[in-house]
Amino acid sequence: MRGPENKIFAHVDWTFLALYFILVILGISTIYSAVYDPDHPSLFDLDTEHGKQIMWLGISLFLGTIIFFLESNFIRKYAYWIYGTTMLLLVAVLFTSPIHGARSWFGFGSLGIQPSEFAKIGVALALAKFIDQNNAVKEGKSANKNQGLATLWGVIPFIAKNRETALIIGIPCALVLLQPDAGTFIVFTSFLLVLYREGYAGNILLFLVVALIIATITLLVADTNFMLLFTKIKLSGKAGILIVLGVLTSIFLLVIRNFVLKRNRKGAYRALIGSVLVAVALVYTVEGAYTNILRSHQKERIDLLLGKIDDPDGKGYNINRAKAAIGSGGFLGKGYQAATLANSSQKHVPMQSTDFIFCTWSEERGFVGSFVFIVLYTFMLLKMIVIGERQRSVFTRVYAYCVASIFFYHFMINIGMAIGLAPVIGIPLPFFSYGGSSMMSFSVLFFILLKLDSERKVVLQ
Repeated sequence: MRGPENKIFAHVDWTFLALYFILVILGISTIYSAVYDPDHPSLFDLDTEHGKQIMWLGISLFLGTIIFFLESNFIRKYAYWIYGTTMLLLVAVLFTSPIHGARSWFGFGSLGIQPSEFAKIGVALALAKFIDQNNAVKEGKSANKNQGLATLWGVIPFIAKNRETALIIGIPCALVLLQPDAGTFIVFTSFLLVLYREGYAGNILLFLVVALIIATITLLVADTNFMLLFTKIKLSGKAGILIVLGVLTSIFLLVIRNFVLKRNRKGAYRALIGSVLVAVALVYTVEGAYTNILRSHQKERIDLLLGKIDDPDGKGYNINRAKAAIGSGGFLGKGYQAATLANSSQKHVPMQSTDFIFCTWSEERGFVGSFVFIVLYTFMLLKMIVIGERQRSVFTRVYAYCVASIFFYHFMINIGMAIGLAPVIGIPLPFFSYGGSSMMSFSVLFFILLKLDSERKVVLQ
């Protein structure tokens, strides 16, 4: 008879595992092409980035093997311990010497480890365990976890009511900002998608969309002066936004008074007032952060993205060279190691093996290859969601959505950087970009999910 271990191995999602190997192999081959050096032609030369990437892959597979021989209950039991350890690493890295203006790395000779990459694992596990332990349906309580955030007015009560969840995500966000690493901070906001799936976030996504629109408008016009209509009064852009908010508020007040049932007006008024207060606070917060907190190069990246400055050979060099390389690939591409812009000799594209690895792939394989890559990666993301939805364990479902959200943010932002739709904030492309920390952390995230999913028919949580 087959034992329990054989049953667990029998339920491994081999398609999901195959996607992992396809992406890492394509990634290493692309790195090899991007940094190819005739003096170091060997694929396994540890003096090259592709050689080191293979080494990191070997370590990642070793860690994945260890994970797969652990019991899933072990992962659940020590989820908070893993989270605490990664938080201590985030604190410890703040006392290291800065590299490129940030304290984000532990240096070991020519190698470096970035603890914020591994902190994502800790947050994913801790969030999964917390939501599993506090699942209202499992405890026989009301399944309506949206109470307190049914409207924008309830944002603060929601945080107070769910302070543990806010702390699990908020602590690493604060520590990462102290490094400072704005790119990784943005990735940590991906866990809000998980809260939305589990019913903890209510309308918070709508709030974030509105906030993003207001923030973008604020950055576009905050330093602009214009004349008030039919007058000679000169207003700043920020004052203009407040006037627009006032006009919109008046319109919505009339709508509520004339088209909303009397018994529902009180809630609608509270929602409107809360929305206006949050919007006003956001206008001043965004403008203040842009003026007083962001560094000059961060401001420049935002201004370039918003089209406020045009400097193709200066501040906009990275993005313009990246788009030029992608466009030069044409429909079918120039062929493997035939790139004329995103290669090691020209060095036309900066960071072509890390942040802009997609440029090398796109120039060599063209539109068709880029389309295939996006489809392949999208399939992996959808596969993660499918894995999450087929779970009987709340812990595994939440963890699956955490992994999917992290990968989605990295994929969306990295590709967006390459084609000029996102600011350049140093977000690696999972399994593709060169980097030991990212390769190991993404692999550990992947193999934990693969392990938990393999026990979905064996262990019922």
